[in-house]
Amino acid sequence: METVAALTRLDEAKVTQTCSILGLDGRTMQLKLPQYVTIGSPVKVEADDTMSLGEVSHCRPDGNGYVACVEVLQALHNVTELTRLARALLS
Repeated sequence: METVAALTRLDEAKVTQTCSILGLDGRTMQLKLPQYVTIGSPVKVEADDTMSLGEVSHCRPDGNGYVACVEVLQALHNVTELTRLARALLS
């Protein structure tokens, strides 16, 4: 089953696009994107209840879109629960 995610470029543009996660091998996440993303771009990938931060290491044309590889530098799981906990602590 394909996982749908949101990829946000964290540079000046802060552009978000919907993508599909094709796979995760070690610290490399492979994504199917509708638009090209510049190599070296810092990105945030949000899927299910996980937020990953990384950098685009590869992006090539593939059919009607692109396949990009993101080197994951940090990942936060259970983001919803962490947000709830932070709000409880701050109120």
